Amino acid sequence: MDTKQRSSERGRREQLLTLLNGWDPAGVLQAGGRRDAYESFVNELLGLLERDASRDEISEFLENETAARYGARPEGASQFATKIGSWYRMESEK
Repeated sequence: MDTKQRSSERGRREQLLTLLNGWDPAGVLQAGGRRDAYESFVNELLGLLERDASRDEISEFLENETAARYGARPEGASQFATKIGSWYRMESEK
């Protein structure tokens, strides 16, 4: 992987984390948690997006992961899955 690809990958990771933080599925940031609270979601989500997983698969991952890590059931997982799917497609076209 060359420098440009690494930079692009790092940028995607940061953008996806920013999107996750904006959604804040478990309310961690709203409660004063750390900005990297959802970083553990990023690799799996990028993998799902790269293989063009369905909205339902992404939504299920988000619901299960949030419940397992934080004991919370996120609202709007399906809408967020649609949002990041659109974001990823736009990023991939660059």
